[in-house]
Amino acid sequence: MQHLADVEVYSVRTLREALELLSSVKGLRVIAGGTDLIVQLKTGVVPKTNLLDVSRVDELRYVRFEDGILRIGALTTFMEIYRSELVRRHAPLLAEAAFTVGSFQIMNKGTIGGNIVNASPAADSLPPLYVLNAELKIVGPRGERFVRIQDFYKGYKKLDLMADELVAEVRIRPPGEGYVGHFFKHGLRRGDAIAVVNGAVLLMLSPEGIVRDARVALGAVAPTVVRSPSSERVLVGSRLSPEVMWRAAEAVVNDISPIDDVRGSAAYRRELSVNYVFMTLYRIARETGVVA
Repeated sequence: MQHLADVEVYSVRTLREALELLSSVKGLRVIAGGTDLIVQLKTGVVPKTNLLDVSRVDELRYVRFEDGILRIGALTTFMEIYRSELVRRHAPLLAEAAFTVGSFQIMNKGTIGGNIVNASPAADSLPPLYVLNAELKIVGPRGERFVRIQDFYKGYKKLDLMADELVAEVRIRPPGEGYVGHFFKHGLRRGDAIAVVNGAVLLMLSPEGIVRDARVALGAVAPTVVRSPSSERVLVGSRLSPEVMWRAAEAVVNDISPIDDVRGSAAYRRELSVNYVFMTLYRIARETGVVA
């Protein structure tokens, strides 16, 4: 375990100050809640480096709904997301996931921006953001740009983010009427656990119960969170019968590449993925009256 007494911490209160320091001081690593980064620094998972503390940049902490878009500042905590009426109304999948990220202490410290940039394939916020087609606002000395969440990850811990840029905002356009979905997670204990498998399913159903749009995303089963086009193809155009739900669930194995680690084997993760996707589809079918 490394000590951090010799780490210099630069603390800022505005986004402008943060961007100026990122441009002028080389090698700074951004810290907000620190729920992942401090552990990684102490254990040597990431190299010891000086830190830029943005936790007091209040202009990046908000939940707003403007021009048909749900906008969440990067420093918004998971407790704030979970409690937000705007999130519950326009992105209930994300509110579900926010409640599972860890203990109340973690929920009150961990931020959605930190969860995104930490880039763990088991991050609980990511499967909902994938199926909601979320977009990230990235700011830097060259201005601002927008990147789709699935394009932000270029591989394991590889991001479309320059050293002098920050993720400033998450933007979600609510999917609209007829959509229903849920988040799922399996950990080694009931609460405060890293996911062995997690995911989200979002469907748009016609009044007759036919799937018009299907989005299935899974985490902790590949170097990054992945969508499952194989499962989605089975669902679109079909009615949610038990047979269709099983075929869609089994199809996810075509799109995942789990590994063996301390939380579970690759085979265990494949089995969990199939079972959880089926259970989530069945839950949606029950809630919408497609099956009794």
